[in-house]
Amino acid sequence: MWTSDIQTSVFTRIKAEGTKKLKTKYPNINFTTSSKKSSNPKFPSVYVKRMQGKEEGQTLDGQTVNAVTSTFQIEVTDNTSDTVAQDVADVIYGIMKTMRYSVLGEPISDNDADTYRNVSRYQRIVGFNDIL
Repeated sequence: MWTSDIQTSVFTRIKAEGTKKLKTKYPNINFTTSSKKSSNPKFPSVYVKRMQGKEEGQTLDGQTVNAVTSTFQIEVTDNTSDTVAQDVADVIYGIMKTMRYSVLGEPISDNDADTYRNVSRYQRIVGFNDIL
């Protein structure tokens, strides 16, 4: 079904444009869709997670999916500073806006002893013929 292509399209855009904009400043930047922790992590790291969607614009016969509400959670993690995580998150924000995603609330920053993390969620309705 066409809806399964949304994650691939969004991740590909984030990785391609994010690499182009951030690779010089952060040569070890890592983009992933996997939540599995690596034994040799790279920082900063951008984790793109597709959240559960919702069908929109159902036809009267209910035989096709015309649109879905698409939601992504993006986590940027760094091991040096909150400033780096925020800087990378700002670039990702711009990329998501070019795909017409809206931010769901303010991005949340937190840290523990080893890492700094910025978490944000984005949402938009994606129609059958939309180009991301």
